[in-house]
Amino acid sequence: MKYWVNILHIYQPPTQEKEVIEKVSNESYSLILKLLEKYPTLKITLNINGSLVELLEKYGRADIIDGIRKYAIEGRIELLGSAMYHPILPLLSKKEIERQIRLNEDVLRKYFGDAYKMAGFYLPELAYGPKIASLLKKLGFTFLVLDETHAEVKVDPEVRYVLKGNGLNVIFRNSEFSKTFPPEYISKNKEKFANYIITLHDGELYGHWHTDDRGFYERIFTDKEVQNLTASEYLSRLSKKETISVREASWESTKEELAEKIPFGLWDDPRNIIHKRLNLFRNFVLKTVEGAQGDLEYGKARKYADKGVASCAWWWASERKIGPFSPVSWNPTEIEKGAKQLLLAVRSLANADEKTKLKAEKLFAKLHTIIWEKHWKDHKNG
Repeated sequence: MKYWVNILHIYQPPTQEKEVIEKVSNESYSLILKLLEKYPTLKITLNINGSLVELLEKYGRADIIDGIRKYAIEGRIELLGSAMYHPILPLLSKKEIERQIRLNEDVLRKYFGDAYKMAGFYLPELAYGPKIASLLKKLGFTFLVLDETHAEVKVDPEVRYVLKGNGLNVIFRNSEFSKTFPPEYISKNKEKFANYIITLHDGELYGHWHTDDRGFYERIFTDKEVQNLTASEYLSRLSKKETISVREASWESTKEELAEKIPFGLWDDPRNIIHKRLNLFRNFVLKTVEGAQGDLEYGKARKYADKGVASCAWWWASERKIGPFSPVSWNPTEIEKGAKQLLLAVRSLANADEKTKLKAEKLFAKLHTIIWEKHWKDHKNG
């Protein structure tokens, strides 16, 4: 018997249009729920960020929320905690990290109630830094999911790993299998796997980025030799325990980047001028908003700033082909969408002085110029 821990992450930018939410809901999120309905033994572990939950509610797709709640109550979906607007957590202060996590907790408890157990945690893009572990432990999480890249030694899926000096359990996804279409890859290669198969990828791969036109959902979800486990069920089965140290990295870190001490290259590449300008702008805005808590419009400004740290603008500025199901990560409009949220945070403050507001405008204007100069120079056909 093989045991498959199938972890899915679903997310859309907080600025996403209704038409896209509708399209992805129809192609992917509804499909995942239909698969759960059709195959009674199917179980998944799911991260859905609070920002996506709110978008689904806003755009009339409460059916997706209701379906997730139904299967979470039945124990066939295990919900993971995360950060509200999908920021790259190690690039934020500890205070901002905690804020994003608590915002997410509030939304998950509001919509899923006791079906959300607050046990496991999904780091956006699996971007891990050392300051995060102690915070997760303090907040009450018991495990997090990382990539094999985070471990500097070969990991064994039959071992229960615990972070050294912290006590948090760690589940390591299999990098190779997770970058395939797992229903097909596992179905074709199950005899090569150890007893436990752990995959984690974007849930939008189901139906939106990839169409299963050869029946692999049917083959794998009815295979009597493959049993689904939730992440918590998997941990409960492990008797052998080892402590482990992990390094700063994300699920997209390359050996070359790690050797150069660039753990989050898709979002914080020191050679990428747009990343540098986005970081400068973000830090200025967060400091400005944090210092304006007595402002009459602080709540509005804080909401814009929270959305503005979403990872998407940085990702779209990285100019890479990440994988076989991913587009090239360059889109000037999407970069500006994220940056515009940061600008609106400062614009919306009632009592910010002229100097502060003009600095925000200049930082945005400079970023705008750099983005579009690069686009028309390097991406004329894009």
